[in-house]
Amino acid sequence: MNQPASESSPPVSTGGAVTALVIEELSIGGAEQMVVAMANQLVQLGWQVHVVCLRDAGALAAELDDSIVVHVLHKKPGLDLFLPWRLNRCLHRINPLVVNSHLWVGNTWTRLALLLDRLPVVVTEHSRDVWKPRYYRWIDRILAYRTAAMIAVSGDTAAFYREEVGVDPALVTVVNNGVNTRKYAAGDGRSLREEWLGNEPRFLDMPEDRRVLIGTVGRLVLAKNHRRLIDALGLLRHDPALQDHDIRLIVVGDGEDRDEIEAYVQKTGLLDAVTFTGARRDIPDVLAAFDLFVLSSDREGHPLTALEAQAAGTPVVLTDAGGSSEAIAREGASCGGVLVERSTEALAAALREMILFPRLRAERGAFARHHALLHFDQKRMIERYIEIFRAVSRN
Repeated sequence: MNQPASESSPPVSTGGAVTALVIEELSIGGAEQMVVAMANQLVQLGWQVHVVCLRDAGALAAELDDSIVVHVLHKKPGLDLFLPWRLNRCLHRINPLVVNSHLWVGNTWTRLALLLDRLPVVVTEHSRDVWKPRYYRWIDRILAYRTAAMIAVSGDTAAFYREEVGVDPALVTVVNNGVNTRKYAAGDGRSLREEWLGNEPRFLDMPEDRRVLIGTVGRLVLAKNHRRLIDALGLLRHDPALQDHDIRLIVVGDGEDRDEIEAYVQKTGLLDAVTFTGARRDIPDVLAAFDLFVLSSDREGHPLTALEAQAAGTPVVLTDAGGSSEAIAREGASCGGVLVERSTEALAAALREMILFPRLRAERGAFARHHALLHFDQKRMIERYIEIFRAVSRN
């Protein structure tokens, strides 16, 4: 297992291409998972990779390749006046070809630490950060002058930074997220389906295509709006056309909103139809077990779980939030899922159609897998990052 580097360690060799990835911590989350995947893929391509965690290493650090050095700077809560000095010192000892930072905390402190330096900084923005107060946007705009390139994970995120924050459009490049498509395509959900569908006698003689697992995977936080999905499930359960169906919802993940979401399920009388699994490590099998994958979010960047679900052959229903529109497989009249407005009724209507027409479900799932293997693989993403790293390192 990789070990955190000490600040007193000897200088790092720069015999090959070296990069430093900076993030607050590798906690459970989409951006953090993407950083881990990118770090591991860069190692496979021969890069020397260092990951600098400003606060803590986080749970996902255990998934990094053994050759990756993790530096933990133990950032204090709030304003840590000595962090820029510690980060500058750490990065100079690594001596990378380029520094790639992620998310607000990582992007801000990295550029402050290298404000008077020549190390090229590529920042990655993962969503339309509408939560940012005005002064945060001023900081973003000012620090853009110390940015070699800004990568936005979706066109929507790029538009936010160009048009609302005021970053020079020439600085911003869209690079959609990618996933390990073959890993998710190999998922086997048969045993999980048996577990989650159960063996109630009244359902055992029901045709398989009328026993439907709707699933969602992600952090249980307000931005994901799980209540909208639960309300949509309520509409489906009371729909006369679906009374001969067994419809279940599987909620995978954890987060600060979990207790309130579980209480909401109880309040709506849907306890018998909803299963909370907590965080899991068998996500390829989980996604393969679902008949439909749903994100009912109010805010998204470019959702990795939607890409993973389609690679697993599971069609998706996504609310029109952030870069979700760019995360659905499409080619001509074929698609791997549906984008709907952010309302309970629209979400329920899209789910209803695919529940009532299992052939449509199967066609969209098959196309989703085919398209994902060709277009959603993380190797394409890594190639674009490397192109940008090489370009800014020559400037």
